Amino acid sequence: MQKSNRLTQFAILIFLGSLYGLCHGDTFTIGYLTGSERRPGNMDYHRPGLSISGAITMAVDEINRLHPLVDGHYLNFTVAETYGDEEESILQVALLWTQNVAAYIGPQETCVHEAKMASGFNLPMISYKPPEVHQEYS
Repeated sequence: MQKSNRLTQFAILIFLGSLYGLCHGDTFTIGYLTGSERRPGNMDYHRPGLSISGAITMAVDEINRLHPLVDGHYLNFTVAETYGDEEESILQVALLWTQNVAAYIGPQETCVHEAKMASGFNLPMISYKPPEVHQEYS
């Protein structure tokens, strides 16, 4: 489990560090889509965002302090809660776009429609938890 968290942190660090070549401005805001909360009454949702969310905080802090971007640029991020729900996730992608995010990280449960939206907005997206593989009968 710890090895997986380190790989996630490393992937986020590389992704965030590469953004300076894609954007122009003083501060680049990353839209972070996570499922760390439950909707009222839904006690079944396991909230995977609780164990993942520390990585982005660490990565952004490390980049800003130890690996500064060129020309004095900085990174920050804004959190968008999805509750593990695809429709909420799609809505949050659109709302983050209206906030002029430079890129998306997440979501962890679904990403097909969200990635198509990000592509339509011409913004990069990295989904940090691959979807479960469904094997077809042969």
